[in-house]
Amino acid sequence: MADTAVKLASLEMDEGVSLLSDTVVAGLKNLGTIISPVLTKTLIANSMKLTLHPDATIAPVPEIYATNAACAKQSEYAVVTLYAVATKHGWDGLALRQQLENLSIHTTAVDELARVYEDNRKDLILRQLQLGHNFPHITDVQWRIVSDVKSSTSDSSTGVANFFINLGHFRQSSGERITVVEFVCNAEELQSLINRLKEIERHCAQMAVA
Repeated sequence: MADTAVKLASLEMDEGVSLLSDTVVAGLKNLGTIISPVLTKTLIANSMKLTLHPDATIAPVPEIYATNAACAKQSEYAVVTLYAVATKHGWDGLALRQQLENLSIHTTAVDELARVYEDNRKDLILRQLQLGHNFPHITDVQWRIVSDVKSSTSDSSTGVANFFINLGHFRQSSGERITVVEFVCNAEELQSLINRLKEIERHCAQMAVA
């Protein structure tokens, strides 16, 4: 019986790890290593705010991105994804810690991720109940270019063009368009998003013929 219990526990851990993509795992491994322990705590706290209040205007924390913006953004995405997966599958703080330790995540990051998750677990569950288990379907994309130009109060302008993206769908009953999410990104971030979507498309195509 004891051997069976150990095997079942091992299978559960393997299943949990498989729920996290390589990109998410790599982002988690940045915490406490490439990203310093102090900034790791700040990033995790900020990621929790983004998870609980995705529609709110959250003040940016420039120091997170000052040294290595690419790694920081990857880690921020990884933390948000980790908490979403953990909440969906009903992990408690101990289960989350075991998953992270199994991935050899830095000890400082494991401690902070588990603590913040446990402190906010009830709010995460409520947030998930509000969203439901079915994700909205995206069937329409609207976009426009926004640019920083000179104004009457300032003679300076960066001249940088950004993209305002609006993703939504239409109600079958009325044809009314509903916005699901909207965001602003620069050309580099947009290209990165397109590349990720193409990667997902290739993966789905491979799964279809497997």
